[in-house]
Amino acid sequence: MEHVCLHSLLRTPEDRTHAIGSVIKRLGEIIPGIRNELYPVTSSFGMPVYFSLERAAAPYFGIKAYGVHMNGYVEKGDQKFLWIGKRSDVKQTYPGMLDHLVAGGLPYGISCKENIIKECGEEAGIPRSISTNATSVGAISYMDIEGFRYKRDVLFCYDLKLPANFVPNNEDGEVDSFRLIPVPHAANIIRRTEFFKPNCNLVIIDFLFRHGYIHPDCRGYLDLLQSLRSGDCS
Repeated sequence: MEHVCLHSLLRTPEDRTHAIGSVIKRLGEIIPGIRNELYPVTSSFGMPVYFSLERAAAPYFGIKAYGVHMNGYVEKGDQKFLWIGKRSDVKQTYPGMLDHLVAGGLPYGISCKENIIKECGEEAGIPRSISTNATSVGAISYMDIEGFRYKRDVLFCYDLKLPANFVPNNEDGEVDSFRLIPVPHAANIIRRTEFFKPNCNLVIIDFLFRHGYIHPDCRGYLDLLQSLRSGDCS
């Protein structure tokens, strides 16, 4: 089988969403980590929704998925520090690994900015009065094949400069702890270990480029820069 077709009688997004949802339920444990969270399926970002699909199933169908990721940083004198989270050991995906401060998939029916504000509250206890200052700084994209999963992701990146006295507090049970570390220390962890969740590596590397920690005199500068948008960024 080269492809999967939808029946011509499924004429509305709602009909197609319901039909696909029934298939996902029948697949059962073949698709682990069901979250009952729908992702919009479109030809490209911002285009009309053809149908919506369970988030965990997206890579099994090669569906492009979108997310919002945010680096939260603090300035002390002439130094910058990143807030780093350690994922809960009971999370379904990448348990116990390191994250940047806030991230989440982009579900159906919510804007990127509202989603990052929501995730700020849930994942780090950042009040709306602060999280509304999160600044959109671009996007990264990548493709990855692992077993039966074909991930085609576009991550919209945000920066948020936090008050020096702010301490994040997880509200949804998905983060075990937070730690504030110097940016060069975070870069060394990425360079020398595999402690970070893989796509969070990319978002922090993007931060390193934009804040001047990786510069044109660094070996492999252009190759690394290009790799941050190696996927279909549409």
